[in-house]
Parts: sequence; C-alpha cells; structure tokens
Amino acid sequence: MTRWRQYLDSISFEEAPAPLRKPLELCLHALRRFLAIEGAQQATVIAAQAFTSLIPLLVVAAALSPGSSDMADRIVERFGLEGDSARSVHQLFASAGTTESAVTWISIVILVLSALSFTRAIQRVFQRAYDREPEGLKDQQRGLTWVLCLGVWVTLLSPLHESLEDLAGIIFAVLVSSATGFLLWLGTPMLLLGERDWRYLAPGALVSGLLGALLSVASSVYVPILMDWSAEKYGLIGIAFALQSWLLVAGFMVVIGAVFGATVVRDRQR
Repeated sequence: MTRWRQYLDSISFEEAPAPLRKPLELCLHALRRFLAIEGAQQATVIAAQAFTSLIPLLVVAAALSPGSSDMADRIVERFGLEGDSARSVHQLFASAGTTESAVTWISIVILVLSALSFTRAIQRVFQRAYDREPEGLKDQQRGLTWVLCLGVWVTLLSPLHESLEDLAGIIFAVLVSSATGFLLWLGTPMLLLGERDWRYLAPGALVSGLLGALLSVASSVYVPILMDWSAEKYGLIGIAFALQSWLLVAGFMVVIGAVFGATVVRDRQR
C-alpha cells in the first residue's frame, strides 16, 4: 500500500491538455483518498455487515410493508430470476406470512440493534472521508435515527419505486434510481455526520446516485446470470454467495461516492 501511495504521489498532470488537467487531478486525489481511508477494507466491512445485520431487518420490513410480496418475491422480481435461482431464493427467505407471524417487539429491537453495526460501518466511512472525529453517544443516536428512516424508506417507498419502473421502462427507471439515490445518499451523511449544509454533501450524493443507477441497470443483466450459475452449482449457499458478491460491489459504490464527494469539497477549499 505504501508503494502505491508513493507511486500516486509521483504522478503529475502538468503536461496534460488544459481541459483534462483538473478532472484527472480530481480523480487522482480521489484515488489517494480512497487508499488513505483503506477503501477496499471499508467496502468489505460494509458488505459483510449488510449481509449479517441489514438483510434480516429488510426481510422484516418487507413482510410488514403494504402489499402481499415478501423479500423473496422482491428479489426475484427485481433481478428477473427464473428456474432454480428463483426457487432457491424462495427457499432461502421465509414467506411474508411466516415472517410476520414470527415477529415480536423483542425481535424487532434485536434486529435494530444488530443493524446498528451496519450503520456504524457506513458512518465510519463518511467520518474518515470527510475527516470527522467520532462523537460517541451522538453517533449512536444518529445511527438509530438512520436505521429507522431506512426502514420507513424500504417499507413505504420501495413498492412505489418498483411500480413506477414497471410502468415507464428502463430510461425512466434510471432517472428514478438516480433521483431517489441522490436523496438517499444526501440524507445519509446529513444524519450520520450531523451536517446541516446539504450543498456540502451534494457532490458525493450525486456520484453515489449515479453509481447506484448504473449498478441497478448492470445488476439486471449480471445478477440473474450469477444466481443461476451459483444455484445450479452450489444450491442455496450459492444464492448467499451471489448476494454477498453483489453487496460487495454496492459497498464499493458507497465508499467511492463518499470519497469522491469529500475530494471535491477538499479541492474547492484548497
């Protein structure tokens, strides 16, 4: 890692054409920032915490949300799964009726507390990217607020989001994903960092929203192929492998968005 940093520090774009100089320097600064906060490790932690902590909470939120579809139905519809992969997903996730009947207030509290570890991983990324110091109890309170808001987001807005995409097609789906992603990744650091100036966080939210839209489109092609292959080769555990790999890509998206936004802010201040 040190050699990479030394190599990046030696790179200069002084001889590059003037219109390309600033964009290239911005990308270089973002890459240096990514290495400085150990971005690959942070993305891996986010993916692991999402798989073990966030997905169970989303399963419960999907079961309690309006409509008859559960988490398995939404995954199958979202990625257009068929055959062995669709059957494996339904076997992996309990039905909405089974989940709803098993939910108690105690289990919800346990799930929320477990999801806070995922929140902490996201919070740590933004704190390191924007050079913010941890604030102890305030961080816990902000994390709890964010988890509750995320649960409301999934419960109420996800069905509406899917309906709009089905009605208008792929182009509108990208626009909707970008807009909702921008709002999500603008509100996330505002809650987790306690930052009130939304303009300060807008560049990172814009990048995260665009990356999320691209990931959404790419996932529609890539994930069904990966899940079909994994389900045929490994069965239920193959679906878990496929979900974990998709979460890892999403984790990198989160880190890159935070790093790029922080780099834009630092360059403006400089």
